[in-house]
Amino acid sequence: MTEGGDGLRIIVCTKRDLAGALVLNHVLPRLRGDRVLVLLSDKTRPVENAVPELAEMKFLERDLPIDTLFPLIDAAGGHGGRLATFDGAVRRFGVPIETIGDVNGPAGEARIRAFRPDIILSARFSLIFKPNIYDIPRFGTYNVHPGALPRYAGLFAPLRCLVGGDDRIGCTLHRVDQGIDTGPIAGIGWLPVDRRRSLLWHVVQTYRPGLDLFFDLLDGLRAGRQPELTAQDRSRRVYGSLPGADLFADFSRQGFRLFDPGDYLDILRGFVPAGVMLPMKVIAGGAAEEGEAPCCCARA
Repeated sequence: MTEGGDGLRIIVCTKRDLAGALVLNHVLPRLRGDRVLVLLSDKTRPVENAVPELAEMKFLERDLPIDTLFPLIDAAGGHGGRLATFDGAVRRFGVPIETIGDVNGPAGEARIRAFRPDIILSARFSLIFKPNIYDIPRFGTYNVHPGALPRYAGLFAPLRCLVGGDDRIGCTLHRVDQGIDTGPIAGIGWLPVDRRRSLLWHVVQTYRPGLDLFFDLLDGLRAGRQPELTAQDRSRRVYGSLPGADLFADFSRQGFRLFDPGDYLDILRGFVPAGVMLPMKVIAGGAAEEGEAPCCCARA
């Protein structure tokens, strides 16, 4: 990333999990002419361990890749695989990556003001911005929300789309304001639903069309055009909280799966350097099955 020049100063906020790593791998190559700071949230919720399906998703999205796979890859050194881990992204893209707990507090505000961002991008950050933060950038703060607003505000929108029988999942780029998922909309991108695929696959894929809208917005800003924003119709707003056992039971009755081992391993292999052999644990039916043979990740 550039240290000066004509590029923008951009803060990218995402989560320290598998989807967050995929977000960075999609975004950072497109910002090579800009000065970038990455802020990671490490937020978890106690209820994630109370609902078995949420605990399993947490294991797949966070515990296995972040606590086991990524450290093994980072310890191997080199340039990593096709995709970069968080430590690998620091080396590959030359960006600072920092974990932040309270983005709105004095330390968080001081860090952001010191960077002097032109724009902030949030995607899967899990922390709510307050005005002292989202008003700092001259071009504003934008959030990529994995659901079509205002109908799918809140949490686990892809799950609610699948259970609701939708044929596509929206990903909304909107400007952040004082509400939660309430800001004016810059656009909605769409991911077709594939009933052969799992919830995890839909979750990690949903962000890409919204991120592409952010690149379009940046192109306009670089050309001197202000984005065209549309106020949300609050009468159509439905806010979803974390799902409970009933919603997951409905999800299962409709034939959907939390994850598919083949799809999941294909995603993980993207991070592994070519030719490296790593032992993998495959999770099925809510229980870990330890593979007797190593997983060959040569086709990363």
